[in-house]
Amino acid sequence: MIRLALIWGCVAAAALGCGDDDGGPAVPAADTVRSRIAALAPVANIGHRGTGNTRAGHPFPENSLSSFAAAMADGADGIELDVELTSDGRLVVMHDDTLDRTTDCSGCVSEFTLEEVIACRHLDGDGNPTEELVPTLAETYAALPPTAMVNVEMKVYGARCVTETTGPEDLARAAADEVRMLGVTARTFFSSFDRVAAATLKQENPDLYSALLYTVPSVEQVSFAIDAGLDAIHPLFVIPVEDVEMALAAGLQVNTWTVNQEADMIALIDRGATAIITDEPGLLDSILASRR
Repeated sequence: MIRLALIWGCVAAAALGCGDDDGGPAVPAADTVRSRIAALAPVANIGHRGTGNTRAGHPFPENSLSSFAAAMADGADGIELDVELTSDGRLVVMHDDTLDRTTDCSGCVSEFTLEEVIACRHLDGDGNPTEELVPTLAETYAALPPTAMVNVEMKVYGARCVTETTGPEDLARAAADEVRMLGVTARTFFSSFDRVAAATLKQENPDLYSALLYTVPSVEQVSFAIDAGLDAIHPLFVIPVEDVEMALAAGLQVNTWTVNQEADMIALIDRGATAIITDEPGLLDSILASRR
């Protein structure tokens, strides 16, 4: 309970430095985010779940505070993370539908309260429990530098774990509400593979930045993002140059994932991508250092 009180004290008073909205002129947050990404040209460097998936030989669990800190230390401009809804309608930083792969707990995240989920410990790459607990969104923002960009990916549960209160609309509304409460809309960009979640967030919050995630490239994906009034597409790095050009011409930003090889990073920079989401922010930083 002490931990939860600390988290929500941050929401109420920004005492932990998690707020960055300054109360100045009402510039839509989406415009500010777009400008921040553009200012990081040739591309913004975004650490995927921090420094990538939980894996053997890697010291940092995915979506952990240590992984986020490591990404920033490696030269990232911000981090990508995943959020899901708990049984009591709260947001927690977690990628999978279940707790099994990445923590010492088991079961659908949607079956647990926030307090129960954040008591679970992250596993290391060999499956051993670490001392790191699952973070909340508030804790994550509080731990990051105040200038760090944050890509909040909204993870919608599959059929096994979804409930009547954890669908795409519920998730989109909870994500928008919490980011507003934290006062960090001007450095947050949302994304989702779920079209309903991405579109709901934008339709109900036109001032916030929302993007469509997808794996298989097609003109139809770009067209959906345009028609839904989204701010960007987040395609897998194999996106063809024609799709990039179509998106950019329509005013969308193109933030690609998950790009871990030097040749692919260089190709996407040359192709006009606006951000690269990567497990290797240090490698991307070294490439960018020679271009800026």
